[in-house]
Amino acid sequence: MRGNKVGLADLKRLKKDLQAERERAALAQRTAALKKPESAPLDEMAAFKRTMQSVTPLKQAARVEHKPMAQPAPALRRANALGETPSRADAGVSDGGEITHLLSEGGTAFVRSDAAPDTARNLRRGQWRAGAELDLHGLRVEQARHALLSFLDECLEHGIRCVRIVHGKGYGSQGLEPVLKDKARTWLVQKSDVLAFSEAPEREGGAGALLVLLRQSEGTRK
Repeated sequence: MRGNKVGLADLKRLKKDLQAERERAALAQRTAALKKPESAPLDEMAAFKRTMQSVTPLKQAARVEHKPMAQPAPALRRANALGETPSRADAGVSDGGEITHLLSEGGTAFVRSDAAPDTARNLRRGQWRAGAELDLHGLRVEQARHALLSFLDECLEHGIRCVRIVHGKGYGSQGLEPVLKDKARTWLVQKSDVLAFSEAPEREGGAGALLVLLRQSEGTRK
């Protein structure tokens, strides 16, 4: 009987040891499972690096820099705002200057020194027929100057000798002063291609217009 009791005690102890071993194994398994997510990102990063080793980087494309446009000069900004295109025609022609001493026939006509003295008178009498006309009504001084000088250059280019410039009598100007009337005469005197001008006859505008005689270019002379 005693031997049987000793055998049973050993079996119980062995069973207890096996149970403890199972619990230790389970604990170790759970611990390993908890640690695995922490190592997973490291494994993924290593795999990513291995994959990227075979990738050829793209060449950097040329970069275009959009620099702000430089601001134009004040005079050019004014011309652009008015819808004008500045040209060489305006060069050397000013708005000021006293020209009264250059005018004749009571300030209504002008004859350049290398033209016949009666050129203005003949111009008014209709010896030359106007081949083109420019109307300056409604324009500001800068606009009118540019328009007149460009118009004259174009007429010279096309061989037109006589033109009519309508500047108005100043009734619509501030203070009823004929601003463009005086300015137009000032500009024409400074233009060397203008041989003469005269106030137009009443039927062609009278004091509100000028008949202008231009030099005949070599190419148009007969």
